[in-house]
Amino acid sequence: MAGTTSLVVPIVLWGPTPPTHCVSCVMVTADQRTIVTGCHDGQIVMWDLDENLQLSPRNILFGHSASITCLTKATNSWDNSTIISAAENGEVCIWDVNDGRCIEHTKQQHVHTEMKPYQATQGINRESRILCRGYYPDIRVIDAISLVPLFSLTSKFSPDWICAMSIMRPLKRQDDTVIALSTSGMLKIWALSGKENKASEPIYEEQCKPLRCLTAHSLSPCAFNLRTMLIVCGKYWQVYDTIDFALLCSEFCDRGLQWSGGDFLAADRVIIWSNDGKAYLYQLPSNCVADSEDFRFSVGKGPEAVSQPFLYCILEPPEPKPLSCPPAMTFFYGRRGALFKLFVRGDSNGQLNTWLVPEISDKELGFLKQEEFDTLPIMPPSASRSLADCWNSCQPRPAGIIDQLNTGKSKKQQEKPLAVTASIYLAEYGRLVCGREDGSVVIVPATQTAIVQLLEGLHTARKGWPPHRILRGHQGKVTCLIYPYQESIRYDPKFLVSGGTDFSVCLWDIFAGSLLHTYSVHGGEITRMVLPPDNCNSRVLMCVCTVASDHSVALLSLRDRKCVMLAGRHLFPVKQIKWRPAEDFLIVGCQDGSVYVWQMETGHLDRIVHGNTAEDILDACDQVSATSETMLTPTQSIAVAFRRRSLAAIRKSAQRSIIAATQGNHEHNLDTVEQTTNNPTHALTIQSMRANPKDSDFHVLFFDTEALIVQLLTDKNLIPGIVGLENQNVKSQHSSSEQRSPKLAEKVVGFISKKMENLRDSDDEDDGQLHPPKGASGKQSGGRSPDPEYQPYRGAKHLTLLESHLTLDIAQLYMSCLHAWGLDTYLDDICLKKLGLLKPHAPVSFGLLSRGAHMSLMLPGWHQFQPEVATTPKELTAKEALELKKQGLASPVEPPINKKHYLGHWELSRAVTTQHLLSVISVANTLMSRNNATFVQLSQYRKPRRRASSRSDTDEQTDGAVTRSANDAENQIELTPEQAQIKQGWSLLAALHCVLLPDLLGSTFFKPPQLEMLAKRWQDRCLEVREAAQALLLAELRRIGSDGRSNVIDTWAPYLPNYVDPGESLTSVQSTPSSSRPPQSPDHHPDNTSNDSETDLEDEILCGEVPIKRISSSFESRRKQATAIVMLGVIGAEFGAEIQPHQKANLQSRRPIQEGFGLNDHSLARHTAKALSFLLLQPPSPRLPAHTPIRRAAIDLIGRGFTVWEPYMDVSAVLLGLLELCSNTSLFSVSMTSGLPITPAADSCRSSHHALSLIATARPAAFITTMAKEVARYVAQVNMAQTPVAQLQCSPLVRAKAEILRIVELLIDKMQNDVAEHMIEVMDIIVHCLDSAQLKVKGLKEVFPAVCRFNTVSYCRHSRRIAVGAKVGSIALYDSKTSKSHQISGHSTAVTCLAFSPDGKYLASYSFGDAKLCIWQTGSSLLGGMLSSSTKCIKCYNTKSITSGTMSPNLLKLVRLHWSQSKTVVLNNTDGKEYRFHV
Repeated sequence: MAGTTSLVVPIVLWGPTPPTHCVSCVMVTADQRTIVTGCHDGQIVMWDLDENLQLSPRNILFGHSASITCLTKATNSWDNSTIISAAENGEVCIWDVNDGRCIEHTKQQHVHTEMKPYQATQGINRESRILCRGYYPDIRVIDAISLVPLFSLTSKFSPDWICAMSIMRPLKRQDDTVIALSTSGMLKIWALSGKENKASEPIYEEQCKPLRCLTAHSLSPCAFNLRTMLIVCGKYWQVYDTIDFALLCSEFCDRGLQWSGGDFLAADRVIIWSNDGKAYLYQLPSNCVADSEDFRFSVGKGPEAVSQPFLYCILEPPEPKPLSCPPAMTFFYGRRGALFKLFVRGDSNGQLNTWLVPEISDKELGFLKQEEFDTLPIMPPSASRSLADCWNSCQPRPAGIIDQLNTGKSKKQQEKPLAVTASIYLAEYGRLVCGREDGSVVIVPATQTAIVQLLEGLHTARKGWPPHRILRGHQGKVTCLIYPYQESIRYDPKFLVSGGTDFSVCLWDIFAGSLLHTYSVHGGEITRMVLPPDNCNSRVLMCVCTVASDHSVALLSLRDRKCVMLAGRHLFPVKQIKWRPAEDFLIVGCQDGSVYVWQMETGHLDRIVHGNTAEDILDACDQVSATSETMLTPTQSIAVAFRRRSLAAIRKSAQRSIIAATQGNHEHNLDTVEQTTNNPTHALTIQSMRANPKDSDFHVLFFDTEALIVQLLTDKNLIPGIVGLENQNVKSQHSSSEQRSPKLAEKVVGFISKKMENLRDSDDEDDGQLHPPKGASGKQSGGRSPDPEYQPYRGAKHLTLLESHLTLDIAQLYMSCLHAWGLDTYLDDICLKKLGLLKPHAPVSFGLLSRGAHMSLMLPGWHQFQPEVATTPKELTAKEALELKKQGLASPVEPPINKKHYLGHWELSRAVTTQHLLSVISVANTLMSRNNATFVQLSQYRKPRRRASSRSDTDEQTDGAVTRSANDAENQIELTPEQAQIKQGWSLLAALHCVLLPDLLGSTFFKPPQLEMLAKRWQDRCLEVREAAQALLLAELRRIGSDGRSNVIDTWAPYLPNYVDPGESLTSVQSTPSSSRPPQSPDHHPDNTSNDSETDLEDEILCGEVPIKRISSSFESRRKQATAIVMLGVIGAEFGAEIQPHQKANLQSRRPIQEGFGLNDHSLARHTAKALSFLLLQPPSPRLPAHTPIRRAAIDLIGRGFTVWEPYMDVSAVLLGLLELCSNTSLFSVSMTSGLPITPAADSCRSSHHALSLIATARPAAFITTMAKEVARYVAQVNMAQTPVAQLQCSPLVRAKAEILRIVELLIDKMQNDVAEHMIEVMDIIVHCLDSAQLKVKGLKEVFPAVCRFNTVSYCRHSRRIAVGAKVGSIALYDSKTSKSHQISGHSTAVTCLAFSPDGKYLASYSFGDAKLCIWQTGSSLLGGMLSSSTKCIKCYNTKSITSGTMSPNLLKLVRLHWSQSKTVVLNNTDGKEYRFHV
């Protein structure tokens, strides 16, 4: 279950210049709809190829940290949507083509330069494998799903690197043949039977033959006849016969050129391409064509007998530009209607050209041969496009993070914006610091500048908005920035350090905006800055370590403003910096492998080491301290720096505020809630990235949905617009002294509040000061704010000015980007006017984070080439559509969506849709739970103030906040309709995305959410995300109908673990056919071994945390099984046949019964029930810890579908298991009081609490009788005195008494008739759970008042006895002193009411059925509870029988007894009369 990973949505701001994309390899997918290019910087770009052969770049994939060496399909099937990439440093990844998800990744020792898919067949089982060649001898085979190395194809004779290889399946043979050429020209042939596996012996070649082909580039058998083979070398290409490898034909290239690859176009045509980026089409001579009479005519004859191939066409791009490296080319033909023969070329400028290779008949070739041409026919590309073309065609142009501030003052500068060359996000204050190419450093509020770039609003037209500050001190471009306080709190919070190309390092005070010091110690531009670890000596602790391009390393003291040490004797560029604090050594690793050891105290060079010793020293540093900083090469900076820093920041943000806040006791919990409140910047992280060191930065905004929800729920200091009105007057319990740095906030407010009025009243050029938003303030400005208007929100005293709006700004930006604009104009209007959302300028470029910090980012313009909406969406409002949906009516058909107004991102992929829907629904529900949760006021301070505003303007535009704080009580009444409209707006927004989106968009345009991802979040740690996932999964299961659910069941049933007798198990559990692989998840594969074994049950269940290392197939298998349990559990609980209680029997027909979960066909229900109860009852183990998401999911599903599972479960064991989890009541109280996500233990307690309530209300009789039996068993154990007391005290019946009483009280409230029918069993349970000491002091009416509302229960305070009337006519008497009971029979029909006399000597009982009133004499019970001898019937009266038909239970409640005097009892009957009886 992925419930432990946070839900992070990236949004990218690309900036005005496209990333560099120097293509190193290219491939075409099997369906010919996507072209994939890998580049030398490690990125991969997916290009869409439409029916008209038009190209559009869709997304770019980040994750590799070295040049991409090869790309291949993961399998040979036509419908496969996964590709595999390999990089120069041994990284191998599997990607999903549809959305750019990284499915699997690993790092191998060897570098692969070519990979080919191969399918191993064993009977009906098929396994996908990949053959790899590269910088190592022979061929290696890896698994295409887990990337695990399987075996090698090795050589007995002359082992060597393989330079070309291919796979053939000869027609008359069952096995596959691998043909390969080594660099020395040896041809080797291996045979593969499909039975090879990891344990196989080395597989040696069957044949080895020398050919005169040195360093071949490609080897291609003719797919049309398998008889000929094309080998392309640098200087020539040759065609051979595959039977005896006789040379049939050869062609040399022109001087200055080199052939780089080739393939067969047909049996008699080849395409050969050269390193200058051109392709040449040849017709082969007749002696090379297997079907020709002249085949092999020239074999054995001299060179003069060999006829030459005929060159008839050249594929050449127009206006060839100078290239920095040879272009990457490939030829591919596949099925797309007719056979498309595509030649694709990608070059170092990022240009992609495609040619549809022409079909020229033999007749036309005959004409070409007859005529003589001065130049050969040249064919231009059918389509050509680059990333730069994509950028130029976008309107509006792709926005950068501070584009509006990047124009210079002169006209020339305004034409070309300044590039951002370095940036850092200060998470504490929500600021972005950007260094630019002119040497200036800009500090800007991050959310506000992002809103300007992405969203439309009145404020976006402002000159110089948002308020910002510019620091000037560098003469050349800024190359790196560091904010030391963010890394370690030992540094002063005001310090910001920057390095530039002017060889200088500047130290800034970011609060005063001043330059404190300039260090000029290096002789080259600054390339990197690192902080020393915390255990260095005090002199070094206040330093920053800087690295420059002159290979020097310096330690610069920020406190003393001087250079502590300069290490400048390195001969090669510095690659890594490591520390040995104990010995006071600084270790510098250089690119040539040498290591320099410097003494930090004296600055002396201790020694220089090379080779193995150098490696050992670096390894020892890693072992001594985890703190090490690698000096990444520019190529690696994206993937590795991103992996190390930004994701750590994202994860820390969620973990620090959530997990830390929920560990420990309640007091600790309250403290950490306040800490979270004080730090509201975790919902957003901004990471600057670049594809190439020469590029300018682009920025990715990572929105953490979970952290945002936590902040919205817990931040009491937000403006009253978001906090519930009931909380407005709540003052914070903690003073501002508990913040990390109270003086810091004072300084921030001081410098940003100086000239706010100037900004609001004029549109002059910005003065460089950072200005506060209106509507935040406080105490920490020290009263320096000149206008009381800027101190309106007195509740938000200990927040800095910008922080008070930060969470709201993030939520506004996030929801505005995610909302499905253009589908419902009525809802769009509400969003703009009531909720305060802003519409995006253009479709937003989203991203998708996947495993191992791999990331896919949408390129700008992705929406321009989306297919037109071929659907008939409904133009109803969301409100009307919801009503129709409830009534089961179809909506009327209206004209299609207007593409101009539609800003969709629901057609991208199922994974993206899932993430976005989960995020938008969970945040909308969170906002709906707050009062007056609108962003309208947020935009007010951004609007330019009118110089002469009339009094008729709304108060909110000028000083609404003051009014609100002054007139709290009035506004509470005034805002009620407004609040209702806002809540309804958020409700409609959530409903649109949860229920109506598929109908509004149509199936062709909407990629539905991925069921597997939703099932994994069924018990997400964040309750709002959990509720959204559950609602979405249920809505999607209803939408796909019974057939769709059957497909889901067929997909997942094979993975359901088998906990019943093997002889009775599902047939699909025994064997897993290859066709049953889930369509949603090409990354998974079925595990055939672990399902049948009962000894490895723990192996089959998923642990809570996903391991950091690459998962093994056994973990993969357990994860599949966990998902299968949840998926089938949800389907069974919602669509299974219920064992209906009689009150609901009439509802049974309304519920569709899913096949496999019926009363007759119950195989799936039985297996699922067994799996769920196993998860609940299995003792904790390392593989299945106590409080994992899968256990919580099992608890939840047992409760939801108990009426389906009941026949197949041990009800006693299940109830006791749930009570055991509920036994710690303090956990539950903590989980309910804090708004934070809760600890796993408290979450399990909460889920069990809820499940017990559902079980008890769904099957009250089963719950009551089962619990009564368990109580009786427990009492018998106590009386026998054989069971140890300690063991009895640990029983859930003892520890969970409060929970049992809660459920009994719930049943009394909701299911009175069921309780009345089992009154004696209920009283058995109550007497067991009540505290006898309290009962003695207070009496039953005070201790448990709920049960006293029944007339069949009476309590005598004098004798401390309880009398209960049963349905069978007997009376049970309980002695609360001894907890013993005894039954006496007195009536033939159900007892209607009972009453003890005031002195406790008599008990009156009345039965309406036999119209008889009995008076019993109760003894004093002196003999220690011998009730039988002391209770006897002394009088019996026959009352008047009322025969007006059958009496309803409600009418019988009116019948009651009470004693008017010590010996007179009064009966109130249903006819409204009173009857008196005397003893």
